Amino acid sequence: MKRGDQTIKVLAALVLCASVALVGWGVDKGMAQDEEAAEAAVGLYQAVAPDLVLDTATGKLVDAKGQVLAQAVDQAGTQAGRYSAAGYVTAVTRSVGLDVINQPIARSELMKGYIIVDTQTGQVVSQRVYYRQPLQSTDL
Repeated sequence: MKRGDQTIKVLAALVLCASVALVGWGVDKGMAQDEEAAEAAVGLYQAVAPDLVLDTATGKLVDAKGQVLAQAVDQAGTQAGRYSAAGYVTAVTRSVGLDVINQPIARSELMKGYIIVDTQTGQVVSQRVYYRQPLQSTDL
């Protein structure tokens, strides 16, 4: 009877160890897949001031209305974070002078632009002023 009890205890211990090992393997494999999926999704898009969105894998730049401002630099887009961008909005004074009754006058315009950079090489891929509009004196 003792020999049978020992065999049952050994088999129970082996089954318990095997089940713990299988559960551990499954959890580890699931975590690895979750990490891979998270790494692939993190950093895929970048918000660029004032109203732009950059796909960091391809270099495609889109405004808030969905209009494409810059076509994809890398169509394959295999690496998220490859491209980065910066945008700007500024008021530029184009001329200053006097009107016909000797009152000071300044002509300004609102400008929006962007610059896209390849983060691996550090080179500027694209830059452009994409919006200009004259400002009235009451706009600012």
